[in-house]
Amino acid sequence: MAEIKVEKLSAEAYAPFGRVVGHMSGTPTKQGEGWTCHSPMELVDVTSSMGIGVVYCDEFPKNISSLERHVSRDEILWTTDEEVLMMVDIPRYLGDPNARPNIETAKIFKIPPHTILIIQKGTWHSPAFTVKGSTKYYFMIELKKDYIDQDEQPWIPFINNDTVKIKV
Repeated sequence: MAEIKVEKLSAEAYAPFGRVVGHMSGTPTKQGEGWTCHSPMELVDVTSSMGIGVVYCDEFPKNISSLERHVSRDEILWTTDEEVLMMVDIPRYLGDPNARPNIETAKIFKIPPHTILIIQKGTWHSPAFTVKGSTKYYFMIELKKDYIDQDEQPWIPFINNDTVKIKV
């Protein structure tokens, strides 16, 4: 069993797994009395319709033994009023249906409230969980069949069936 320490989210640290959509500064693209708009904040290339979902989550489990990935599409995650934790591992072997996540390269990030992440296609990831209590977060993903169909059973065990103990 390996132990992984939770890291604070930054664009640099998260770069191998996707992108952090930052808060816009500078001149708004549109504005009016009582509102300003910054658009686009980020671009995501898609080839099919996107579905929007919500996940209701509780506290991060003490151990994680599997992750999921989407090899042919990015996933967008945005948090609500509570910070959440999410484990990720680098995308690799996208064409290999037998690929598995690797504890040696996995990280756990603490994601602040009202943050938007783009989970790069192929990035292994857990659901997000709260640090304390319960919350919800939203996600968007293309509604198309993945190159490697893991949608029926997306949770793939770590190499050597290892387990990660989370160190908060």
